[in-house]
Amino acid sequence: MNSRRTTLATLLLTLLSATSTHAATLTLESATMGPPAQGAGLPLSANNFVGWRFNLATPLAVTQVGGHLGGIKDTLFAAIVPLTAIDALPAGAPFDAATTYPHTTFTAPTSTADIRTPLSTVLQPGNYALIIGGSGQFDATGSGWIPNSQQPNIAPTTQSSYISWRQTLPGKFNWSAGTLNNVRLVVTGNPYAGPADFNRDGAIDALDLAAWTASVASPSVTPKADANADGIVDGLDFLAWQRAQTPPPPSTTASIPEPATLPLACGLAAFFIHAAPAKHRRIMTRTER
Repeated sequence: MNSRRTTLATLLLTLLSATSTHAATLTLESATMGPPAQGAGLPLSANNFVGWRFNLATPLAVTQVGGHLGGIKDTLFAAIVPLTAIDALPAGAPFDAATTYPHTTFTAPTSTADIRTPLSTVLQPGNYALIIGGSGQFDATGSGWIPNSQQPNIAPTTQSSYISWRQTLPGKFNWSAGTLNNVRLVVTGNPYAGPADFNRDGAIDALDLAAWTASVASPSVTPKADANADGIVDGLDFLAWQRAQTPPPPSTTASIPEPATLPLACGLAAFFIHAAPAKHRRIMTRTER
């Protein structure tokens, strides 16, 4: 049964990919990219973090973070921290131990470069800060630096958009704002249309059916097509997709399958609903009455 599901999922993905395209990636940048291969900059260590505050007006499915970084020994961390306002500082010293932050660790060549590292999370509209630092936080074990010259800020970023965690008095560390400038930090992702936007491309459409099918066939697929967040990818998630379909936003070029492929897509969806555990089929029957 698993091999049959995998074959059908692969077929559906191939058919839909031939007639559809994904939404363009969104890139949020604090500053332009300066000359690469620099040998100095602001320190990144256990006691020196650099951050950039940004605002989101619409949901964003983050895929990567990064910036112009280098001189990295072992690993640095990157974390996205929610803020109460665009001019607020992170809660905690340096972070709130009771809060789970989307984060990752990464490394890079000694010479500076414009690097990216995977970080998968969905951010709702609001204010955030991308923070990068060294050992002692989020399992990071190293240090590095971040260039801060020949990199003009990109509006709406100004000097006040940057924050840092550093020593302000002997033995005293604090968050501060406006003490650095012209640092390049980057957040990339896609528009996010809601829980049924399984492939996180900003539209709930036929491509999400393909993502759901692949997720049923292979539990290791990420992100999971789990619209109701119950930990199981099944027919209930298909129904959530079916009810939430919306036309693609003007900025995308996504389209539904051609008429010749749509019946096959629906047929495969029906197969997976039928293959769902019996308890879920009973739930679906009650829902549809």
